[in-house]
Amino acid sequence: MNKTIVRFYRGTHGMGICISVTYDKDRIIFDFGAPFTPLTQVYDGEVKPRKKNRVKDAILLKKTPMIEGVFSKKDLQDLDLLSYEDSDLNTAVMICHLHLDHMSEIDKIAPQIPVYIHSDGIKLQKLLYTVNKEKEYRNYTPFEYHVPFHVGQIKITPYYSDHPCPGSSGFLIETPDSRIYYSGDIRFHGTGNERAFEELDTLKEKDIDLLIVDATTTSPSEFIHGDQMDEILRNPSKDLIEGCISEKDIYDEICDSLIDFKGLGVFNQYERDTSMMKQIYDLENRLNRTVVFEPSMAYIFYHFTGIKTPIYWIDSIDIPEYQLKMKEEFEVVSVDEIRNHPEKYLLQNSYNNILSLTDFDGIKGKYFHLFGEPLVKGQKQWKIMENVLEKLNWQFTSFSNLYSFSHAYPNQLAYFIQQIDPKTVVAVHSKNPERLNPVNSTQVFPEENEDYLLSEGKLIKADQ
Repeated sequence: MNKTIVRFYRGTHGMGICISVTYDKDRIIFDFGAPFTPLTQVYDGEVKPRKKNRVKDAILLKKTPMIEGVFSKKDLQDLDLLSYEDSDLNTAVMICHLHLDHMSEIDKIAPQIPVYIHSDGIKLQKLLYTVNKEKEYRNYTPFEYHVPFHVGQIKITPYYSDHPCPGSSGFLIETPDSRIYYSGDIRFHGTGNERAFEELDTLKEKDIDLLIVDATTTSPSEFIHGDQMDEILRNPSKDLIEGCISEKDIYDEICDSLIDFKGLGVFNQYERDTSMMKQIYDLENRLNRTVVFEPSMAYIFYHFTGIKTPIYWIDSIDIPEYQLKMKEEFEVVSVDEIRNHPEKYLLQNSYNNILSLTDFDGIKGKYFHLFGEPLVKGQKQWKIMENVLEKLNWQFTSFSNLYSFSHAYPNQLAYFIQQIDPKTVVAVHSKNPERLNPVNSTQVFPEENEDYLLSEGKLIKADQ
């Protein structure tokens, strides 16, 4: 008799993934993030979390998933939820990558529960603690691609995912009676797409019972070809759809725009997407411009690549200790040098330091928003960013929607599913999962917070 139980806590109709697989008393949970709702979330950067009540508050506000046996009794206080201490399950948590909708709530997990992250992801997490002055609440357990590990009777094997965040992974989950693959955030149009297709060649030999797949681009509002979605999804293909851009196309467009431009080039990218940092840095020779980072981004970049990029100093009241050390070890490019020779530089700028761009008032500029913060065009912060750039009279360029860029285009998503050929598919990370409609598998729409038995590739509600 099959014993594999799957439960979807969140992610079947939007962002913020959290799913569990249980076999007997062994349980793994992946991922552990909050829903991505920048326009309505309580934790907006201005509301201050309470220290003693941070876990209880986050659960009540539905930021942290409500899961039995995951939180310490002390943190739960009077919440009616089974604590870690009172649970008889052997639990571990897997994180596919360090974007917040997949891992923002891991600091709430009881410290006795192991949290597995790729070794590159742990490296990034430690760097983020330094640059963002966050307190490290826990240790993490590293994993590597293709190296299996066990949580009791459950075997987990991580696979590479073509995603800009370091250590991004999918997980092959094998219980004694079933095989499940969770894709994580996957795409095939990044600079690592060849490796991603090679991983797919391996996975399609695994006889997957259940595929839990990132289907972000099935949401029409999050994909530039939304009105053609159904046709695209019914025609699996490895090729880019006409009109879509690859990651390489973005760098080529930046080069074309700046190659003969005599003003300053500025880009804004996400600090967690370190692979993009390296690609931007590699534009130096093509553009004959020096790439200059803010100290915090240069710090992260150096620890991943060993390259000490030039930095420019941000007008700040409080300079962290790690930046004071950088001032002695890194080349510092002055504001005056950039003002006098703007055509020689490509400058990285974060939204929270956007006012530093007023140092270059009166100089021609081109600003490239490369999926950094703010992430969504409807946010108040996005309008503020546009307002500042308008005051500077700079050209502003943003590329395809964040979700389209960071997730598989629909035809390649369909190809991924076709090649794996699972018995059952569940779409996650999408507002419109019904549009996935895979050509060769049965799609199921599970209810959240319900147990499903996985038997011979079929998801069956446990109470039926």
